[in-house]
Amino acid sequence: MDNTIKIFGSPGTGKTTTLLNILEEKISEGYQANNIGFFSFTRRALKEARNRVIKKFNLDKDELEYFRTIHSLCYRTLNINSGQVFKGERVREFSELVRIEMSGVSEEENSGLSVGGKRGDLLLFCDEVSRSSERNLKEVWKELECEHSWHEQEFFSMALKNFKKKKKLLDFTDMLDAFIKDKNTPKLDIIFVDEAQDLTTKQWKVIEKISKDCKLRYIAGDDDQAIYRWAGADVKKFLSINGNIKVLPISYRLPKKIHKLACTISHRISLRQIKEWGCKDEEGSITEITSIEDVDMSKGDWLVLARSGYQLSRAESYCKRMGWFYEKGHYEFKANKYVIAIRAWLSLQEGLTINYDELKKLYACLRTGVGVKRGYKNLKNIDTELDFNLEYLKENCGLIAEGDWQNILHGLDPSDLLMFESLVKSGDIFKNKARIRLSTIHGMKGGESENVVVISDISYKTWKKLSVEPDDEHRVFYVAITRAKKNLFILQPETKYSYELL
Repeated sequence: MDNTIKIFGSPGTGKTTTLLNILEEKISEGYQANNIGFFSFTRRALKEARNRVIKKFNLDKDELEYFRTIHSLCYRTLNINSGQVFKGERVREFSELVRIEMSGVSEEENSGLSVGGKRGDLLLFCDEVSRSSERNLKEVWKELECEHSWHEQEFFSMALKNFKKKKKLLDFTDMLDAFIKDKNTPKLDIIFVDEAQDLTTKQWKVIEKISKDCKLRYIAGDDDQAIYRWAGADVKKFLSINGNIKVLPISYRLPKKIHKLACTISHRISLRQIKEWGCKDEEGSITEITSIEDVDMSKGDWLVLARSGYQLSRAESYCKRMGWFYEKGHYEFKANKYVIAIRAWLSLQEGLTINYDELKKLYACLRTGVGVKRGYKNLKNIDTELDFNLEYLKENCGLIAEGDWQNILHGLDPSDLLMFESLVKSGDIFKNKARIRLSTIHGMKGGESENVVVISDISYKTWKKLSVEPDDEHRVFYVAITRAKKNLFILQPETKYSYELL
């Protein structure tokens, strides 16, 4: 399309910022905000876009109706109510019907596809990938190398289809289908699409429908970071779209040495847009290590990345042993109930107050008869708006103030005790954000840190795929190393099943 501008942005080049700058320019030129669509996979990017426009142009949030995730656009346009959506209680109802355990968690964020920890979650995921990518179900089942049988997948998918039809329910993929078929289409002058390399086949159809009559469309992404093909993402579609190409020239994240390695890995990718881009004027460093214990993570911000979650276990043990404040995956260590309980207890002992949420989490961990009197743990008839000090809790809420936190909390894991004690000693127990994040590479796409450790080992399953679909793994490790803003540490493989980074 002559009205299409494709913006290719390598890591740290500012794709989202570029889109937002163009957005501001177009509103300044006279385009109405309520005739502009800004679509992103993440609520964070959408919030940033909304806030920038609202602040600069003194607009109301209601004037930015089409600043949405793609699924949210479909949900709103079709006027769907929450009772029509296949989620929560409806998922659990279906789970009981087919006698297959499911988590009952659904999320429209990103592609709308996620894999939970229950058997039924993978069955559902396989079904959703098939429909969102418009590929044969059996083909997807084979490619994902699912542990469940084809018979079970076929039964599950047919039962799901019939259940949704009978109950008149829609899941997130159904919403896309309904939007595509619906005669009503929002009339927009301009659309902006961020992270386009992660759009599924069906999501592309939504974008094509809403942009059919628009004056301009800006589509930003990085094909080299297309790591969700297994979840239905269609990077070929992104690459095949005609339009004027703009390549963002400078990465403000990567120093010279890491940029050079990133270029080496990206050049291994066979299907890609050729692009020239530079980096910031700093050397940076790349260090090979033989063990995670070779890295001193006592100061600074850190990312430890692995291809699979189980490969992070040694790093997690190392952090615990050293008493370092960390988070793993999407679950921050600060959210650990004992950290919050200890923090609340120490605050009370120092004469400070705590809020109701902190109090509730503290009481959940207190030993009855030692930390709190019997019959008081449920905090009945308490004003949740109050801030609570030690004296009030002793007089009104059955708190027993004597004893160190090690003695008044029940269920403490002895393996974690040293870590908690180290956090208290260092003062890190009072910090709201962990310095160290442990994550799979997929889980940290879009993240960055001064220091990054990349574990080069991969699973046997991934190792087998490397020879068949090497582009996928090149992209994954390209994403991994480009999270580093200054120092990159590469953990040498412990097995023959590894990705060769250097």
